[in-house]
Amino acid sequence: MALFALQSRSAAFRGAPLPSIWLLNLLTGHRKSTNVDAIDSFISELMENKALKWKVLNHKQKTVPLVKSDDGLASINVQKRAPFRLTQIFDDLTSNPIVINIEPLEQTHIDNLIETAIREENERDVQLLFEQMIDYKKLPSGKVLNMLLAHFADASNREQLDKLEKLCGEVDPKFVTDNCSLLHYKAVTLWRNGNSFNSLEMFKKALAECTSESKAVIDRLLVKIVDETIGKKSEAVLLAVIEMGEFCLNELKDEFLIGYVWERSFLSQWFSDQEAARKLFDKHERLRLEIAKRVNNLCFSCMQEFNTEPLYRLTELFLKHNMSTQCRPILISLFEYEYWRRNLRACSEIMQNSIDLDIPLPEACNQKLLDLLLGRPGSLAKPAAESAAKRKQKLQAKKYELKF
Repeated sequence: MALFALQSRSAAFRGAPLPSIWLLNLLTGHRKSTNVDAIDSFISELMENKALKWKVLNHKQKTVPLVKSDDGLASINVQKRAPFRLTQIFDDLTSNPIVINIEPLEQTHIDNLIETAIREENERDVQLLFEQMIDYKKLPSGKVLNMLLAHFADASNREQLDKLEKLCGEVDPKFVTDNCSLLHYKAVTLWRNGNSFNSLEMFKKALAECTSESKAVIDRLLVKIVDETIGKKSEAVLLAVIEMGEFCLNELKDEFLIGYVWERSFLSQWFSDQEAARKLFDKHERLRLEIAKRVNNLCFSCMQEFNTEPLYRLTELFLKHNMSTQCRPILISLFEYEYWRRNLRACSEIMQNSIDLDIPLPEACNQKLLDLLLGRPGSLAKPAAESAAKRKQKLQAKKYELKF
């Protein structure tokens, strides 16, 4: 009988063709893989962690007590739906501490976890990952390790910084040696605690001992120091930063720091900062040559903010030191800006100054000045009109004439 029933079922299935999708699901559903590799186990751990985080939302569901109607009807159990708040869900997910064990993970996975926790400013995850790093004696890559060191230094967490330095000395002592015993991160900690002068002295030691690779890291940290100093801290701190820039220029033959300090001071809105930049320009010839290489970038940054006043001051400084050739890109930028504003008087003055200083401007400037004098729309409108006509011609559909 069982055999007869099985045959009748198979006949019934033959009569009605099965959908292909259902058939594929039926066939693949019986296939079970017994090989579980490291990638599958890692993915399963991530999915379990995601499911655990979602369980945090369960306690947000609340029920209201029984509600009785005014007509004397039986009480009805009414349950209100919790309001949907995306920010609350995000807070619940991110506030849940990480539960991944980093011992079996590779370095790339550890890098992703630490970098994500730092970028999301999740201090609990950073702390848990750091504790596991100490327990299992594991370090991330050099890039992420520098990011973690900078994170602890910005937070003025000297204790965690010392623990990480000790761990690096045990696992990768070459990293500590190549990065001058992490002096620059300790200097940032001193800076955050308000000890500016000792911090700058420690930066000097780090610059004197650093390698070419760690020099780039120190320069990035010093850029933040300069940005936090100019226009925000006292003049004494500014003078100390300038003195360190001069130390790099004279002792280390490096113009980067003094050039950045000069640029930030020169573009500052405070007169004291501008005066300090002027004195630096007059004092150091190598600084003047370095600034001459940055003229185009300075013109571009000033024109982006429609700020022409620094360019006029820079022209005066160049002319003071007989550097008239460096004034040419400045005059061209000023002329183009005034021409864009259709300011005939300003363009005429710039052209006259170029003639008096014997600084030749491009022939296009003469043509644009002539356009302003004659009141013509200018040469800028012609390319736009031509491009619009070409674009319109391309968009027109081709016409065909059929002959029968």
